[in-house]
Amino acid sequence: MMHKKSFFVRIREQKALCLMILPAVVFLFMFHYMPLFGLVMAFKDFNYTDGIWNSPWTGLANFEYLFVMKNVTLRIIKNTVAYYILFTALGTVCNIILALMLNELLSPRFTKYTHTIMILPTFISWIAVTYIAKAFLGTTDGLFNNLLQKLGREPVNWYMTAKYWPAILTVITLWKGTGYGCILYLSTLCGIDPALYEAATIDGANKLQQVRYISLPMLLPLVSIMLLLSLGGIMTSNTGLFYRVTLNTGILYSTTQTIDAYVMNAIMGTNNANFNMTSAVTFFQSFVGLVMVVATNLVVRRIAPENALF
Repeated sequence: MMHKKSFFVRIREQKALCLMILPAVVFLFMFHYMPLFGLVMAFKDFNYTDGIWNSPWTGLANFEYLFVMKNVTLRIIKNTVAYYILFTALGTVCNIILALMLNELLSPRFTKYTHTIMILPTFISWIAVTYIAKAFLGTTDGLFNNLLQKLGREPVNWYMTAKYWPAILTVITLWKGTGYGCILYLSTLCGIDPALYEAATIDGANKLQQVRYISLPMLLPLVSIMLLLSLGGIMTSNTGLFYRVTLNTGILYSTTQTIDAYVMNAIMGTNNANFNMTSAVTFFQSFVGLVMVVATNLVVRRIAPENALF
């Protein structure tokens, strides 16, 4: 009968690998676990004199800030969840399609240059993206309005018309994130045994059939894991996108204001809020994300255990 090795014995046997992962573990602990004590601010009336621990407790009073105005609460939650679903669905599809296209390129050098160009938008700051968007959407000198005028159409005041912004924000998100987002899928495709494709070719399968019966099934576990991980951020959004790119224009709030943009307004003083209330909102977002990840993982584990996170 084989005895299971203890944790410390396995650590000694694999000390080289443990040393390699140590910096990542330290980084994770310092920036993701050490700050967790700050969550108590969500239940306190924080002031700088008493500090976090000595400030008086207020119970759930800080959470009223998010739920006291029902119309606003429903709007920001609806926008946050709707954009998460939209961006995740379209982003996943575009990432997979781009990875499949790059994987089919015959020239490795051309693939490298193409992917480099596609990744570049990821490293452009949101402030720069804001000015790029204004260059296209400017009322008087924007590229789109100039084209509309040349076509004999009336110019559109994009920053005063809320209905266009779901499409605008989706295009910006896909442009900025798809090139980088396809890397994991491309690496998975590169790791597929070429013999599978050779056997499929011998059996008469064309490229679309190879994608359908080989590439996509191989990508499915990764897609499942990525979607499960992303569920932790279902109640969060990109502040740079929803606060900066939209210029925080009040008339656009019906289609652009999310929970994070709302919290940003609170921090900047546009609402009569403080750090207690913004901490409460962040706690709410994290709690919902945790519940979604755990619940969805349980469902996936029952349906396809090999695709579950834990």
